[in-house]
Amino acid sequence: MTVTVQPAATVAPLRDGPHGLEVLLVQRSPALVFAPGAWVFPGGRVDEGDHRDGAERAPRRAAVREAAEEAGLLLDPDALVEVAHWTTPPGQVRRYATWFFVADANRCGGVRVDGTEAVDYRWLTPADALAAGRAHDLTLIRPTIATLTELLDFADVAAALAGFAARATLRHAPGS
Repeated sequence: MTVTVQPAATVAPLRDGPHGLEVLLVQRSPALVFAPGAWVFPGGRVDEGDHRDGAERAPRRAAVREAAEEAGLLLDPDALVEVAHWTTPPGQVRRYATWFFVADANRCGGVRVDGTEAVDYRWLTPADALAAGRAHDLTLIRPTIATLTELLDFADVAAALAGFAARATLRHAPGS
């Protein structure tokens, strides 16, 4: 059986919190097929409507749309900074080729999870999120762990956006 690799996009919303840089994680519904119950960044498939400005902008539009649908955040697609591109390894029930972005969410309003795809949320420092994953308080998947680990290098949103913008996008395609 051949599994089609679906294009997808996700965004790690960032804010400046009382203890430094914080990132938004949403908990996926336990009823979902892919990564049920995992704590991830808002994201999902690139839909046909995301291509209205062309294929190149579709991942940005998808990331912004998913952040609005799952978490109620209104982000600017032109302000997203690309971080990485991950492809799900072969042998999975669902495979995705996913663009990862970061965005400034300091002035994006409060979070409202949709209750369908996302059932809970937390703003955490990257260090606290990783510690919660190690303690099995949060279920984190590999791309989320990798992004959180990279975010450890930055003290605030401005530094994170500048740091990611200044380097090449990382490509991960395990076992392609």
